[in-house]
Amino acid sequence: MTGAPAAAPVALSRSRGVLHALLDAPGRRNAVTPELLDALHAAVDTAEADPGCRVLVLSARGEHFCAGTDLTAPVPEPAAGPAAGPEAELPYWTLLDRLTRTPVVTVALVEGRATAGGVGLAAACDLVLAGPGARFRLTEALVGLVPAMALPFVARRTGEQRAFTATLLAEDLDAAAAVAAGLADLHAGEPAQALRRTLVALSRVDRSTAGALKTYRSRLFPRDARLGRDAGRVFLDRLTDPAVQPLLDRIPTPERAV
Repeated sequence: MTGAPAAAPVALSRSRGVLHALLDAPGRRNAVTPELLDALHAAVDTAEADPGCRVLVLSARGEHFCAGTDLTAPVPEPAAGPAAGPEAELPYWTLLDRLTRTPVVTVALVEGRATAGGVGLAAACDLVLAGPGARFRLTEALVGLVPAMALPFVARRTGEQRAFTATLLAEDLDAAAAVAAGLADLHAGEPAQALRRTLVALSRVDRSTAGALKTYRSRLFPRDARLGRDAGRVFLDRLTDPAVQPLLDRIPTPERAV
């Protein structure tokens, strides 16, 4: 006898011109798993395939927006495809990169804790709205890891030194501090209302214009073409380093995500 199928980690819904992707695994703190990455890639595919979709909104159920990489899962492997191999990019990087490049405007509505890789997920979005319960914290250095894939997306918002300091000190930023640092764009006391106002403003800009603006931004501030592969290698080198394992072992099993 087989058990009930696992619930999908992301629930999709639509409103006029908007695709909502709700991270829906609160029991796992919406941690980054292969299933979550596949579901979010599929959400981007769905948004891009619909010519009437202008905006993709990422939000989450529960106290955690996203708790970062699930360390109970197997070591991440490069994405499949023509570029697969030891030098290929990891799926987490390819998702963050897609969020910055898709012609659809991406919005992160953060109402709980964004930790480690969860900070990178939010930072890769075009707009970040932070509710009163939002917290942002890069915790990797506390357990011997380097947020190599998240850090470029954080730094493009905050600047290099601010991102480095937040990582080195594992700063726990509330919504106001995140806005001050540039990590979030708006501190929203009423997140639902703030999202509605944002979507109304975005409805005045057609998809092709938003896409052209995003494309020009990527040309104006280009990333090294090898950065994704290098970032993945740095992350995996630390994750599999025997000297790091004692630090990782200190993390209680229910909280093994960074």
